[in-house]
Amino acid sequence: MTKSEKPTIFRAEHETLKVTLLVFSGSSIMCVASAVDPLRAANRISGETLFDFKLVSVTGEAPVTTCGLPVAVSGRFDAAEPTDVLVVVAGFGTQNYATAALLAGLRRAARAARACGGVEAGTWLVARAGLLEGRSATTHWEDMEDFSAAFPGVDVRPDRYV
Repeated sequence: MTKSEKPTIFRAEHETLKVTLLVFSGSSIMCVASAVDPLRAANRISGETLFDFKLVSVTGEAPVTTCGLPVAVSGRFDAAEPTDVLVVVAGFGTQNYATAALLAGLRRAARAARACGGVEAGTWLVARAGLLEGRSATTHWEDMEDFSAAFPGVDVRPDRYV
């Protein structure tokens, strides 16, 4: 890779990308759908399984979104289970979920993954696990100042995606 090329999770070989979405209660249903539906659409449009995605929760129970709708999950988050991409989707109440065991699990899963990221307040959990130190990140615009203060080693950007 040259200096002008950006790193990517996509490789030249044509392999299915395994994506694990760890969803927490208090997430917005729009954020969950915005993370999942492009993967589903890419599979449908291509006629292939480009993305093998699954939704999980910490307990294996369906997390309840802010609108009251539960999200069906395929099981409990297992940090030892191989995945190419780990996406943490969280909303209100993330401080209640940031246990030492969860943060250790995120670190373990991220070490083996090609990429790890957060959606909505999921970025807070990824940062609390130390996975954004020295990296660019973004979060909800209402949280920018607090996020920057909480994680001074993170290059916080006002962009929607980094």
